[in-house]
Amino acid sequence: MIESDTPGAPRKITRISLFATSTILALIISVPAIVITLIMYYVIKTNLIFTVIAGSVALFIAMGFSIKISKRLVRY
Repeated sequence: MIESDTPGAPRKITRISLFATSTILALIISVPAIVITLIMYYVIKTNLIFTVIAGSVALFIAMGFSIKISKRLVRY
């Protein structure tokens, strides 16, 4: 994209900003599922099947919100 001085023009996207935005989005999606899985298996001591199901549900819920989150991250 070409950077211009007009207020309505899109701003230039750098590799660093693209990498940072993608990394933050990946962490927002994956960390809740990992935390729920570890807590359920090691702290609550539930069955492995229930732990995997709960982690998968958390992952799919986080992926459902990822479109809204990515739209907000693109602004910064």
